[in-house]
Amino acid sequence: MTKQEQNSLKKWFEQYIKRFRDDNRILPTALDLKYRHSQRVAENARLIAQKLELAPEEILLAEGCGLVHDIGRFPQYIRYGSFHDAVTVDHGQEGRKTLENEQIPKNFDVDDWEHIACAVEYHNKKVSDIPTNLKDSVKFFLRLIRDADKLDIMDLVMKAVAIDGFGKLSDMLPHISTDRKLTPGVLEEILKTKTVSVDNLRTLTDFVAMLASWFYDFNYAPTRALAADRHILERIEHELPNNKDIRKLLTDMKKKYTSLNG
Repeated sequence: MTKQEQNSLKKWFEQYIKRFRDDNRILPTALDLKYRHSQRVAENARLIAQKLELAPEEILLAEGCGLVHDIGRFPQYIRYGSFHDAVTVDHGQEGRKTLENEQIPKNFDVDDWEHIACAVEYHNKKVSDIPTNLKDSVKFFLRLIRDADKLDIMDLVMKAVAIDGFGKLSDMLPHISTDRKLTPGVLEEILKTKTVSVDNLRTLTDFVAMLASWFYDFNYAPTRALAADRHILERIEHELPNNKDIRKLLTDMKKKYTSLNG
């Protein structure tokens, strides 16, 4: 991606988001959250790409992918008033469709568009649901965007929990309460499979436990370094109950973390 192409994508992004602003140029709170999240994911993607010493045009591509990765969230929320994919639409698929409807592919060569489209469509998928026949370079950028996305969600959620117990969580995901209990089965699923289905989350503590499981899914050393710099694991540990199974999960996470960064 060239700098000119990235600037064009940024300009389109701002113009697209403007459609969702009211007469005072204010976004609905939930969409403002996603707008700022998109900008931070773009920044995370740039930082990770730089630390991986990618070529300048690849760094621009990573940042561009990060900026539009959640573009499907905007029509999703306007149409359904929710970010719960299971009962609305898959926001990754919706994002790719949005970019195609906006004629974004014509602004890029076939190779760059494939990287952007796959980063948008598959960033939210379980690893087992990602097509195995993607080109290696497409998989590489997809993993980078998944890292950048998770990194910001972790930071954002932990800040919100510290401020007010993430009072806005139920507005965005009505099936998840701000209760601080751990739902039976969630931790067992994480310990067994190293992941947990969003559909099985019922409480804020379940959500935080899911964030802990994401450390298993980080792909690149710069991502883990950024997580360490932001003290994300320590902040997660502070908000989880102190019981045997939680300690087992965190101990396993810290061992893996140490081995990968040693």
